[in-house]
Amino acid sequence: MYGSHFDKQAQRESTCSLVHGTWRCVGAKIACAGACALMVGQLLLPSLALATECADPDAVAGEVATAPATPAVAEDAAPATAPTTDAAPTVQTVAEPQQTTPADTTDESSDAAPAEQNASGDDNAAMPASNAIMPCGVTDVVGGSDVRVNTTVVPRYTDCVLPCNVTLEKGQSYTYDFPDVEGGMPNEPLCELVETKYYRADTASGTLVEVQDASMSDVTARFEPVGDHMRLTLTFTGGAAGGSYRLTRNEALYIGTALEYTGTDYEGSSTILNETRYDYYLRYAINSEITLVASENEALHNLDVNDVKTDYAPGEAPRATATIPAADADKYEIAYECWEEMELNMESGESVPVAFWYSDPAKYKPGMKKIEHFEEGKFYMYSVELRLKGDNTVADDCNMNVNGHWAHHVKTVNGVFVPNADNMLCEAPIDEWRAIDLIEINGATTIFKAGDKPVFTAGTPAGSDSILQCEFWTGSDGGEVNSVDFWDQNITNHIDAFKPGVTYRYGLYFKPARGFYFTPNTKLKINGVECGYQVGEASEVDPESGWIYTLWLDADLTFTPEAMPAPDPQPTPEPKPTPQPETKPEAKPEAKPSAKPATTTTVSKTVEKTTQAKKGDAVLATTGDTTAMTVAALGIAGATVAAAGLAATKRCKR
Repeated sequence: MYGSHFDKQAQRESTCSLVHGTWRCVGAKIACAGACALMVGQLLLPSLALATECADPDAVAGEVATAPATPAVAEDAAPATAPTTDAAPTVQTVAEPQQTTPADTTDESSDAAPAEQNASGDDNAAMPASNAIMPCGVTDVVGGSDVRVNTTVVPRYTDCVLPCNVTLEKGQSYTYDFPDVEGGMPNEPLCELVETKYYRADTASGTLVEVQDASMSDVTARFEPVGDHMRLTLTFTGGAAGGSYRLTRNEALYIGTALEYTGTDYEGSSTILNETRYDYYLRYAINSEITLVASENEALHNLDVNDVKTDYAPGEAPRATATIPAADADKYEIAYECWEEMELNMESGESVPVAFWYSDPAKYKPGMKKIEHFEEGKFYMYSVELRLKGDNTVADDCNMNVNGHWAHHVKTVNGVFVPNADNMLCEAPIDEWRAIDLIEINGATTIFKAGDKPVFTAGTPAGSDSILQCEFWTGSDGGEVNSVDFWDQNITNHIDAFKPGVTYRYGLYFKPARGFYFTPNTKLKINGVECGYQVGEASEVDPESGWIYTLWLDADLTFTPEAMPAPDPQPTPEPKPTPQPETKPEAKPEAKPSAKPATTTTVSKTVEKTTQAKKGDAVLATTGDTTAMTVAALGIAGATVAAAGLAATKRCKR
């Protein structure tokens, strides 16, 4: 029954509002439905009253006076019949910012008088202008019906304030719920209200500085709606050192709009619909001290340094290129890089540094010669030091890699130092590379006995394309020994002597001559005998071509020393007899035939000279043989007496 036509510019102004520099179009459909309901109620009643008056004025006069429609600001809401008052019941609907625009009336309603004019003089008369709500928003003129909407805009803020002091432990989260939003959270999708912000702990300023890259952050903050309020979750994810940092956020965030009908006014033939639009905002007022508490010590088992440039051409200047994996950025960092120009000392036979370059200028010492650029034909050594973050520590079995290759490292006070991580002979680019088919090693000592100390005697033939760097042995018990002091001095389970029962494997480390490379098919001969081997993990291998630029190998050459046999036990020597004083027989004149034999006297004297019985005599004594015992007792003395008696007998016979 009613038509509508709006000026497009006026319509845009009534349905859009600028919040944070962005036009937010609102649900005009909801407001228009409510306005239509209001107009139907206000404009239909006079026509209805006029029609009934023609039929039976007295019968319907009372009914028309009590039947104005109550507008409700809600989508698809139907007008409700209620007693006519100047202010309809309050109905709130949260929506995007909008300007309610009721539909224009048609020519049929242009001559109809408002219901309040038909009820003049009673309690439903229009309110005086002095009590009316002053328009603060946009007043719309609606078509030929002269119906206007007077909108008063009222902003409402919900303050989101964080406690002054918050403690965060590494790896744990802190959750805080802000107060409920006045009027409730919007019904529209809330994806725009979900925010994740990243902060980095800046020790210089003592603040948490917002960053865009999550990998560079120490603290993550997530703002999200939960029910009728907002929730903040703080998580200490980074490796910043413990301490206090200031977190600030001062910002008003628009979240939605609610409309409230406040009454109808009349000015002559004009109908004025009054409403209040409430614009809701979250007002973040965060100014808190965030204390970061580092977790317990974490022992690192892998350290990696990447992107080190080691192929400088003659004339190039050294520069810092080393990086660490993004995943380890909270654990350690590059402290400094170093290049040293090495020169052979003819007296000691060792290479010593004669010039230096540091990425950290503070490392230079007075009088130190600096490397301005690399020179052709000179040998350079690269080193790097890592600095640990937070309370991280390095495990004793930590594996260190530079450009993906194993490198020896030494623990420092707050990190690790990697000496001789790589080296470079500065030379012009190589036009053609050649493969090494055979590696020859001569004079190697490969057999030892238990208890022997390791010795290293291997060498390569003159003009060999393989440059021997070191020999080494590894034991099945975890022991190690290396021919080069640089590696040998840092071995914890050192082989001082070969042990029986332990299997030892022989190993070698090679570098190719300039312009050469090893391949998986390169053969190995040790002391003239071909020997198989396995390529060690520390070898530098091109994954695409398979070329091997540094070769650590474990040869298929082992030995197991045998235990020395135990010597036979020596027999226990018999105790020596105690020497007895020698008793010489007394000289007697030759016995006369008539005299008694001197047997008794001679025997008694001879018995005193008897020696200790032999073993055989003792055995005989144990048999109980009386004769044997008698012979054993008399011994040599008895035989002597018997001989003397026999001689005396012969003389008597003569």
